[in-house]
Amino acid sequence: MNQALYHAQAHNKAAEHPRNSGVVAWCALDYGSIINNYNMVKCPGVVDGFRVPKLGASFYMAQGDAKARAVIAPNFYWDFGANTPRGPGRGAMIFSNCERLEVFVNGKLHARLEPDAGRFPHLKHAPFVVDLDMDGAGRPDLRIDGYVGGKLALSRKFSSDPAKDKLSFAADDAELVGDGSDATRLELRVTDEFGAERAFASGIIDFEVSGPGEIVGDNPLSLAEGGGVGAVWLRTKPGGSGKITVTAKNRRFGSQTLTVNVRALPVQVETW
Repeated sequence: MNQALYHAQAHNKAAEHPRNSGVVAWCALDYGSIINNYNMVKCPGVVDGFRVPKLGASFYMAQGDAKARAVIAPNFYWDFGANTPRGPGRGAMIFSNCERLEVFVNGKLHARLEPDAGRFPHLKHAPFVVDLDMDGAGRPDLRIDGYVGGKLALSRKFSSDPAKDKLSFAADDAELVGDGSDATRLELRVTDEFGAERAFASGIIDFEVSGPGEIVGDNPLSLAEGGGVGAVWLRTKPGGSGKITVTAKNRRFGSQTLTVNVRALPVQVETW
């Protein structure tokens, strides 16, 4: 949870000096390494090896203009399991480009927040800090409302009840070309009932494919190895066209199915 904080501190320090034209942050992606690794993967990236954003990406998500897209990106998971028995704890950070936030626990107002401009005076959008150390035995819900210009710009909900968790399955692209090499990423994650990522989820995902395509990656896929998320790639078969249907199955979370259209490779006619 400190990764996003470190990135925010570095950008705040750099922005203090007007002669700095920018900041280069190491690094964007987790990558394979034999040095300082975990299971042969070095993990300093703000997205993992599957290109799924980690908590460290929350700072960057919130630096855009709220008029274009309001963002509320907590630097924590709303969970009261073995890893975080009292929730996010004191000093929990929420990254947002909203002007103020209101935090509700089980529907009751818990805190009204302003950006922490005291510690981060040079950031365009400083993080918000809130005390979320509490007994989660009742599995409370969390709601964060963000306001811009006095109006509600975004509201996000989070559930701490794992009994309502579900499997999320999505493709980066809706259409591919049937040339035998075109491919798209299929992302899997376990989410709460409101769609927020659930960390530490485990289980095996089995894929079934029909149509002119094939899975590139682990099949079955272990969610635990990726911290509750994972991905494979779907590649077209040469000369294929029509629809590829992919079903992801898990004993606990059931199954999810998606389809990707495959466009036939245009026939090139040579003229003499």
